[in-house]
Amino acid sequence: MIALDAFAPARAHEKVVWVFAIDLPAEEIANFKEEKYSDDDAPISPLVAALGLAHIDTDFIEVFDTETIRDYGFAKYLTDANGMNPAQVNPETAMLAAITGHVLLVFSDALKDQTLAPKAPLRFVGRYSASPSIHPVQKIETEAAKGVLPQPQPPKSDARMSGMVATAALVVMFLIVAMMIWIAG
Repeated sequence: MIALDAFAPARAHEKVVWVFAIDLPAEEIANFKEEKYSDDDAPISPLVAALGLAHIDTDFIEVFDTETIRDYGFAKYLTDANGMNPAQVNPETAMLAAITGHVLLVFSDALKDQTLAPKAPLRFVGRYSASPSIHPVQKIETEAAKGVLPQPQPPKSDARMSGMVATAALVVMFLIVAMMIWIAG
């Protein structure tokens, strides 16, 4: 059973891909993808109609025969080549590898906040999100932040480093002298 929100648009700044198997013979794929123009010069295609959309940005869709990536692996193609979350994709590796024929990948940037309503010849395979990206926290360097937020330790000065080396040398010399007195004693 398909989740109700499986075809909902991605949230802002979320990269999502919807994967569909195309149940058509290979010789019909070119016609399925071909854009035609209506009376008002709006591009239409059987592919866009099958997705249940008014329009789509074709720069963010892919149609290909799964045989072309059989050696690489469909799951690996989704994770490594397209950045989808391995935690979502890897459990479905066997199912993805079993798909034959042509597939359609629709990336969230193609939709422009439209909701998918797919129909034949498309068969929904899965919806996968990109791996969450964790960005390093930037140090706040405004005057208002000084004294409020933890600040990094200032670099050690040459004088401080020299003092630390001298102290360590004195401690070692003390231990040597103490050991010599103990042995002589």
